[in-house]
Amino acid sequence: MNKRIGTIVVGLALLLAAGYAAMGGLMAEEQKNKTGFDLSFHHIGISVADLDESIAWYKEMLGFEEIMRMEQGETIKEMKIGHIQRGNCYIELFQVAGAKPLPEYRRDPNADLAVHGLKHFGLQVDSVQAALKELKAKGVEVAMEPIDTPGIVFTFIRDNSGNAFELIEFKNQSSEGAPQ
Repeated sequence: MNKRIGTIVVGLALLLAAGYAAMGGLMAEEQKNKTGFDLSFHHIGISVADLDESIAWYKEMLGFEEIMRMEQGETIKEMKIGHIQRGNCYIELFQVAGAKPLPEYRRDPNADLAVHGLKHFGLQVDSVQAALKELKAKGVEVAMEPIDTPGIVFTFIRDNSGNAFELIEFKNQSSEGAPQ
């Protein structure tokens, strides 16, 4: 009986030692991938032709509220800035004097992928079809009809300045709203 207890104790000790060694390796790997500061997404900036019209568009079409305005001058070209928010989504809209309009090739989300730079941002919705039905009734321009895949449904629409962005629905979600 004592021999059996001794074998069990030695086995548990080896198992614990292996577990600690593995945890140390995982902790070292986690430390290697960490930074010394917290990071979270805050906003995206979009250049628009007319700040007032764009704030009105985002409010009417997507339910955003204006939270701040400011103007810049002399150091940069004359610029009007508006911050809008809906929930935890923040958008910074810029109207810059003399800005060039969006090039035609940038209006097609697929063609735009062939040019380096920021391509789009996505807004998650519960149902792409329901959101798109409501937005079409309000006159929103669709840049890409919905694509339905096994895990997601997505579509692209354009704002009043022609900027395309994605509406995305995750079909399988955890209770926290994250895709599984």
